[in-house]
Amino acid sequence: MTSPRSFLRRYPYVVALVAVLVLVLGGLTVAVTAISTVPGRASAAEQRCTADDLAGRWSSGQLHLDARSVRTGATVLAVRGDQPTQTGSTMKLVTASAALTALGADHRFTTRVVSGPSPDAVVLVGGGDPTLSRLASGKDGVYPGAPHLDDLARQVRAAHPGPIRLVQVDTALFDGPAWHPSWTESARTSGSVSNITALMVDGDRDDPTEAYSLRSDTAVSRAATSFATLLGPDVQVETASVGVPKAATTLGSVRSATVSELVGTLLTHSDDTLAEVLARHVAVAEGTGRSFDAIQTGTTTALRHVGVPTSGLRLVDGSGLSGDNRVPAAFLTQLMRVVVQHRDGLAPVDAGLAVAGKTGTLAEHGRFTGPASDARGHVRGKTGTLDDMFGLTGVTDEVGGDRIVFTVFAEGTGDAEARQEIDRLAASLWRCGGDAPALR
Repeated sequence: MTSPRSFLRRYPYVVALVAVLVLVLGGLTVAVTAISTVPGRASAAEQRCTADDLAGRWSSGQLHLDARSVRTGATVLAVRGDQPTQTGSTMKLVTASAALTALGADHRFTTRVVSGPSPDAVVLVGGGDPTLSRLASGKDGVYPGAPHLDDLARQVRAAHPGPIRLVQVDTALFDGPAWHPSWTESARTSGSVSNITALMVDGDRDDPTEAYSLRSDTAVSRAATSFATLLGPDVQVETASVGVPKAATTLGSVRSATVSELVGTLLTHSDDTLAEVLARHVAVAEGTGRSFDAIQTGTTTALRHVGVPTSGLRLVDGSGLSGDNRVPAAFLTQLMRVVVQHRDGLAPVDAGLAVAGKTGTLAEHGRFTGPASDARGHVRGKTGTLDDMFGLTGVTDEVGGDRIVFTVFAEGTGDAEARQEIDRLAASLWRCGGDAPALR
């Protein structure tokens, strides 16, 4: 791990002494200058930029690290950066970027109600909007700016010519299993993620106002029943998906916030359900399918114009909940560089990053305290956590004329101390700034 340059910084007086001996033996008089200046420069560099030392003394599992200059793209420091590994929620950076590329920042998801096959039936058509809320209009749940079922019900009652006795559903926008087989059941019971269906309300939370609230295994039924209740006391519900009748009339519709706004919510609050739904929309838009199996090709196809090589990625979901995902740190760092340069329409991803010690997941679990506390507000990024890994992909504020983009994973450990070790390394990269190329 020790480079020639780091050796110079660690032993400046030894280097100076050698220089003096060489110069004296050569009959040169500039040795005094070398003695007086080299230690000062080396000492300043040592205090400012210790990232290579921290990496060399890494103790939290196996380190995967890739750090690069934003300005030039040159590698600053790398340890197993090209080896694919688990991602945790850093995968959301990939999904958010693909969603903006495939769908566009201003795209919205529409939930419709159309006339049914009989005069007293209507069909609630799922548009893949997990933010649709059963709360009363004017009251926000977890998702700001969400559309509301009561608004949709008012439109339908006004447009429908007679009594409504039956609500049917069309959930065909997504297909395949609603729950990925590699996810643990605890992800549902802890309130992390729901079944991934084209029709749900409030991310299928028991409590629409709590981010981590128990999810059910009957998301479609919850949504359809909530809607039927708003239409009248005796309206029945059928939850088997039906096709929209050919001659159906649209009776009402509501639209989600924009993809740009959804990406911000996704990243700052690390919302797993929102990530999975966006990944599914990307696959649909790219024509690769409507199930989990379509995410790999859909996402990599969407990112084809971003200029970051996607070969060798293994993407089995959009949230990073699965331990079967495999992505190199170098890929995420290169993608982060595109993001922070606001290229290819990815500026909303940058805007959604959590801020060290201040917002989102970088303000939880005592992040950026102690030796890393001076970096609070100076590092932004996306965290990732699984039972046996911790990660962070991010960007530092500018120091010395440059910023650093980086990805660091502590693989094979469940010790929460890994978060603090990651924070210390990120803080050091911030302090390095434009001096970081000296690490190479």
